Amino acid sequence: MVRRITIIAAILLLTTSMLSGCMGLILARESIEELREPAIPSIRYEKISISQVWDTIEAQPFTSRQTFIVDDSTNRISIYLKVNFNAPPLLNQTQFVRASLTDAEGVVQWQEDVSSDYEPTEKQLLPAPSFAMGEWVLNVEARGYGESFVNQIKDEFSLRVTVEKSCIQYPLEDSCF
Repeated sequence: MVRRITIIAAILLLTTSMLSGCMGLILARESIEELREPAIPSIRYEKISISQVWDTIEAQPFTSRQTFIVDDSTNRISIYLKVNFNAPPLLNQTQFVRASLTDAEGVVQWQEDVSSDYEPTEKQLLPAPSFAMGEWVLNVEARGYGESFVNQIKDEFSLRVTVEKSCIQYPLEDSCF
């Protein structure tokens, strides 16, 4: 009988020591977590930049197609466009920049068709009440002229789309989730 109690006591002692180790780790982790600073709301910016400078006298077409994802964390989409045409039109071919931003449902949310100098503008798209979720497409078609001999005449444009998203910033983490 004493031997049986000794075996049961040994098993209980072994089991409780194993469980207390696991429990001890959980308690240690929780106490370290309490020392950590709390997570804070933050903003993350995703940028798409497209620019082109022409330096040849021949008509040079330019096309670009960029995509980005809009989800429920997207707060705002900003579009900046600047165009400078300082080369004279050649052979009845005009310079132009055509840009459009199409949402995930196929609806054009923004577009510009520019054939002369265009002062820098910034357009803000806000959710009303929400953005179409999914892949948005930025399309650009352009044509321009320039020269590299004197390096004085160059058509150029710059387009930037900035997607602002809400996120949570955790201490000691570089990225925002």
